[in-house]
Amino acid sequence: MHISMRSTARRGFTLLEVLIVVTILGLLTALAVPAVGYLDNLERGRITLERMTQIRRAILGPDDRFDDQGRPIVGGYVADMRAWPDLWEPRADIRANFSGTGWENPSSMTAGLGQGPDYLLNPAYVYHRPSGAFEGKRWKWLLPYRRLYDDPSGADHIGGLETENEGQPRGLWTRYPEDLPFDLTGHPAPGMDLGTGWKGPYLNPPLEKNTSDSGHLAEGDYEYAALEPTWHASGPHSGSETWEDGDYAPSTGKLGEMYDDKEQFRKLQSDGRLADGWGRPFRFFITADPHNPGETIFWIVSEGPDGKGRYPAKGTCSGHSWSVDLNDTMGNTYDEQDQHNRDNLVMKLYSRDWQTVFTLWEQDKEAATRSVLDRVRRALLGEGPAGLNTGYSGDLLAWPKLFCWEGASSSWDDEDESSAAYTKGQPRGLWTARPNSADTADDLSASRWGLGWRRAYLTPPIGAGETEVVRDAWGRELLFFHDTANDALMVLSRGRDGMFAFGTTNAGQTEPVDFAEAVDVTAYNPSLAVNLDNIHLTVRKYERTPGYLRLDRFVVLNATAGTTKAGFFRADGAFVSGVDLLAATTLTDEDSDGTADDWAVGNGIPAFVFDDTTAQSVPSGARYLVFWNDTDGNNTIDTGEMYYPWIFNVMALAGSGHTSSLRLSTGDFRPVP
Repeated sequence: MHISMRSTARRGFTLLEVLIVVTILGLLTALAVPAVGYLDNLERGRITLERMTQIRRAILGPDDRFDDQGRPIVGGYVADMRAWPDLWEPRADIRANFSGTGWENPSSMTAGLGQGPDYLLNPAYVYHRPSGAFEGKRWKWLLPYRRLYDDPSGADHIGGLETENEGQPRGLWTRYPEDLPFDLTGHPAPGMDLGTGWKGPYLNPPLEKNTSDSGHLAEGDYEYAALEPTWHASGPHSGSETWEDGDYAPSTGKLGEMYDDKEQFRKLQSDGRLADGWGRPFRFFITADPHNPGETIFWIVSEGPDGKGRYPAKGTCSGHSWSVDLNDTMGNTYDEQDQHNRDNLVMKLYSRDWQTVFTLWEQDKEAATRSVLDRVRRALLGEGPAGLNTGYSGDLLAWPKLFCWEGASSSWDDEDESSAAYTKGQPRGLWTARPNSADTADDLSASRWGLGWRRAYLTPPIGAGETEVVRDAWGRELLFFHDTANDALMVLSRGRDGMFAFGTTNAGQTEPVDFAEAVDVTAYNPSLAVNLDNIHLTVRKYERTPGYLRLDRFVVLNATAGTTKAGFFRADGAFVSGVDLLAATTLTDEDSDGTADDWAVGNGIPAFVFDDTTAQSVPSGARYLVFWNDTDGNNTIDTGEMYYPWIFNVMALAGSGHTSSLRLSTGDFRPVP
């Protein structure tokens, strides 16, 4: 079989075809490159918004949590500190012509360099911008950080809370945001302490992710100093830099804030700075809320893809002279439509949102604390003085002793080492008959005939050992003060701020000291600024004594002369004959049975009477009048003797407690248990 083979050689591209293909590829590339860049900016924008949300959550907590009344639950830094986190910049950059004493000699520094505790800047000495220095080829911020403030004179054209600044909310990741590396006079390291209320960190500390992305601008201190704006010792800018920080439209020359290469370099340093999706630090501002007087706005700003922004500067600059305008601030004049701001991403947090919640929270806490104090009052006085005293003072005829925790013995005691009674402490007798587990001498006797410890008058506090204390709605220990001279007891909640001024306190006015000192409750001044949010209760002797009781007449049928008696229990100790102890002497026939075997008292003169005019008084409470046959004649009601009790509800209320007559028979008597 013969098979014929045909040629299959390929024909090449013509020059025209090659040119057409190259042109098409070029057009596709031209279309693709912007698209890739656009998609990249979209992703960076998404990352930026995600990071903004993380910052918001660190400041305010999650935004999807609500309490049982439908109110948003505030969390994060603001929940703990009740304020926005302060903004902190590294140490202010000192001017080239400064001739005072700087950070090289901390013990004798010239004031106005931004050092704590006031952080004030003198614009003749420093710039309102942060400083740093190179260690090798790595930039390091100079410590300490300074807290930004709103300068009422308007000198903060940059570097203020309401003008362009480079501050960071360092309190989100450290309790010591100043990071002071050495002691200053009157201001020891590490500087500002946010205190025990700080429960952070709320964010992880931001770290530098790219240490070489600013090398094209400077890799050493000399190169950084040569970046604009530079210092001029002579010429038209003599004694100043090329332009003033914050001057976006200088009247001389073409340069200005938008050409600030020093700032551009610093913006590429992300160590210790929260950065957006483009790797540049967020801008933060704290401004007045123009629509809600007294409220503030916390701004989080990313300068977007172009990395630029134009901000209010508290005035305008001509040459090197400023015309101050205190209304030219972020809260008032920030222009979102400015060509440099259009691509900025801005998140605003409003204090009114959480202040309203806190106001309601505080109202709830105040109400809850008043409820606690009301329970304490009832534990002490029952419904007295207008009602029945079923409280501790009605049963034990005194205020409870105050106990303090003594760490050496790990126990509560009512006296210090010198046997002086504590006047400040916890009224443990309100919930336990054994307030001192280490000493049974402090035990409270059980109730008998209406006198003695009857029950737990207050629910025992949650806790053990030294933490077993009565607390207010803020979780702080309620403070109790016993005024022995005035026979009064004061209960104090330190309120929202946890501070008070009464008696001897620690330096911060947060804790009492000298627990056995004499206390005068009349000296407490609720009008003092530190006491304005305190909630207090004072109970005095007149609220529990004297009680008012009047029994006009009583009759005991079938009595025995010299044996049948009546004892009124109004105080500890033995009866007082003729006052609270009466004995049958003369018997009469009160029941008309023909036998003079009845005992009647109160014919014209009340059988018993106690009030604010009698020599002897009776405390309010459930007071026992016991009729009995004192068979052994010892004026004591002994087990096995026959008796009948009558209970009077004595109140410390004038005009109350009047009983016209009682009538009973010894046939109703029963054995004393």
